[in-house]
Amino acid sequence: MSGAEGEGEMRRYMVENRSNRWTPREDDLLRRMAEANTRPEQMAAKLNRSVHAIKARAYTIGLQLKRFKLKAKGK
Repeated sequence: MSGAEGEGEMRRYMVENRSNRWTPREDDLLRRMAEANTRPEQMAAKLNRSVHAIKARAYTIGLQLKRFKLKAKGK
């Protein structure tokens, strides 16, 4: 048996990760939604990505996302 245990799994993750690269069209849509103060959860749903991926990409391309405060129930 060659290679470290779990090496195949890591390669599979890396390949899957590469297939989810951001396209210029997605970056443009992310920028427009950020300018419109769209919530990260809504951006994630529209772009079929996780909220973490949205925040990470925004940081990478220099976008600032508006911070939203959670409302307490009943207020």
